[in-house]
Amino acid sequence: MKRGMRIAVAEDEPDVRDYFRRILPQLGHNVVGVAANGGELVELCRAQLPDLVITDLRMPGMDGDQAMRVIWSERPTPCIFISAYSKPLPCGDGLDSTECVFLTKPVSRDELEGAIDQLATPNHDGEPR
Repeated sequence: MKRGMRIAVAEDEPDVRDYFRRILPQLGHNVVGVAANGGELVELCRAQLPDLVITDLRMPGMDGDQAMRVIWSERPTPCIFISAYSKPLPCGDGLDSTECVFLTKPVSRDELEGAIDQLATPNHDGEPR
């Protein structure tokens, strides 16, 4: 990956939010905002237009997968889903142009960096995925 990404994060656990706020800049990325639930994530993405979203699947109010369906309907954005559950859900919800990765908590630095690199790799058109 050649450039840092603008990343929005949604996580209801304060310790995990702090981890992403701390680790993403160390990996060369900019955290454009942090949300505690899916509703906040939707508004954050509307305001900041991030390159990538990292979201917990299960949060109070609107879950991460529900929020991503709204976000994808407005602006397809690559996503890293994180969860304590080991079963991934279908990514993109039928939107072929949207890609995502599923990571199980706890997320290591290497796993996170690999997932970001995977989603930032240019596709056959030369555009980021």
